[in-house]
Amino acid sequence: MPTPELGRGARRPIIVFTALGIGAYLLALLVTLPASAVLKNRPWRTGVAGTVWNGEVGVAGGAKFEWQMAPLRSLTSLAYAADWKASGPDTDLGGRVLTHLSGRTVLDKVSGAADGSLLQALQPNLPFTCDLVMQVEMERVAFGGGERMAKGSATTDPGSCRPKGAGAASSLPALILTAEHIGTRTLIRVAPMAQRRRTLVTLELAEGGTVDISVTPEGATMMPFLGLPAGARLQGQM
Repeated sequence: MPTPELGRGARRPIIVFTALGIGAYLLALLVTLPASAVLKNRPWRTGVAGTVWNGEVGVAGGAKFEWQMAPLRSLTSLAYAADWKASGPDTDLGGRVLTHLSGRTVLDKVSGAADGSLLQALQPNLPFTCDLVMQVEMERVAFGGGERMAKGSATTDPGSCRPKGAGAASSLPALILTAEHIGTRTLIRVAPMAQRRRTLVTLELAEGGTVDISVTPEGATMMPFLGLPAGARLQGQM
């Protein structure tokens, strides 16, 4: 009669093979699951192709986002991990993404050039649109469930922005945006490239998602499309 120890030893290979079988099944689902099944329809989206493993989505204006799942990073982080790139007119941008079941998304090593129209895809609630080209070097950006933060910088070529409603376009010089994560808060400053100490807009982001935006007199004059008067402070939730 087999001892309990022998019985447990005989069950171990079965458990291992069962786990491997479940893992292979889930992996096959990811390989074949259409990307359109998980990507919500958005006004800026022009089409979706491929799968969750390897696919692309079109963006109004001619750009597209492509991704390739990174299975090893997905396993070690217990989240969906992928390498991605955006390409199109004045756009050549790439980085890594990690999406958790909680809804938290982390972008790492984001680098390259991006047309201002991509702002509408990333932040569709912005009250303005921009015609300019950005050079992005963001070490880390986190949003969604959990901790919100940003660290890195972005610069723009001279261009223009206008309100989404009625209003004329405002010409802008080359600008620089810097994001510094200190303790539990991220401080984001926008200034002219030629006068980096001349702050136009300050945005303070708490890890919980609270946002505090303030505009200097110079910022209100140069950026009327923000719709905020000089010295104004706007608080909200991201």
